[in-house]
Amino acid sequence: MKTAIIGRYRDVCHDAQGRKLWDSGWQNNLVVQSCYILLAALMKRETGISGILYWAVGTGDPGWDRLMPGPVPADTQLRNEIARLPMDMSRIVYLDNENAVSESPTNRLEIRASFNADALGFEGPQPLREFGLFGGDAADAAGSGIMINYVIHPQIPLSADMSLTRTLHLSFGGGAQLGDGMSGFAARLPVISIDGVGEQFSRVLNAAGVNTLDDLLQIDPLQPLENIPAVKLREFRAKARIVTGFRANLSPFSALFERSISALLQTNPEELAAETDSPTVTPERVVRMQEALAILQVALDDAVLQEINMAGLLVA
Repeated sequence: MKTAIIGRYRDVCHDAQGRKLWDSGWQNNLVVQSCYILLAALMKRETGISGILYWAVGTGDPGWDRLMPGPVPADTQLRNEIARLPMDMSRIVYLDNENAVSESPTNRLEIRASFNADALGFEGPQPLREFGLFGGDAADAAGSGIMINYVIHPQIPLSADMSLTRTLHLSFGGGAQLGDGMSGFAARLPVISIDGVGEQFSRVLNAAGVNTLDDLLQIDPLQPLENIPAVKLREFRAKARIVTGFRANLSPFSALFERSISALLQTNPEELAAETDSPTVTPERVVRMQEALAILQVALDDAVLQEINMAGLLVA
């Protein structure tokens, strides 16, 4: 069985009085390819190379507020890193299989840090949209070192009166599979991503506080929204449930992670199988993958299918 390094993260924001403002729940965390280079260097005891050294944050791209892209395994830097926190040993602990802290080494790590404007040296609010861990020969300078993981997330407007507690779990092997489905990413897609919503209904939903697919699934279906026919609202909710319920084992297709869902659905299976350069990925297996992805065509707008790549479907 193929093993991998997988992970998950959770963000919790509080105001100056300690009141919880937002909790992301556990979300996907992509371990990038350069992490394996770092592991090899650590095994060789390469001079000047260390493990987790910094937690970097960035503002990403404002265009991500409409539709977030998925990070890809080949990424080595944040899009727009603006600050990083040093990770001392007290921020990193071993976890056992019950998520309890272990005094002896295990194959699982928890990294936890609190981010605020003072610690990051911000002058005024900053719209955070991305983060990553860096090791190797990483230093204070942005972009230095070897990137371990990469996350693109909904905008967090971190201001002086807010604190962000970020917890990250990494599991090394143990039979875990990379990319077994999509849930956290889909739940945060904007409602306009649903086929048929469009600008008109999107404005109505946003005005009612319904901004994401998760918001759409949380509303009371017995309480109609003004200017949206009940039959349309049920249709939108049904499509949102299809997307957030999507599951597929995508790990054999890592060579295709940068391809959009639209491109994957339209490309010949023989061509995709050859591109993976894997003897276990046959055209027949590609067809099954395409059939699994095709269900997203039922629910998502065509423009969204062209923007989301396979990496965007990965969850920890």
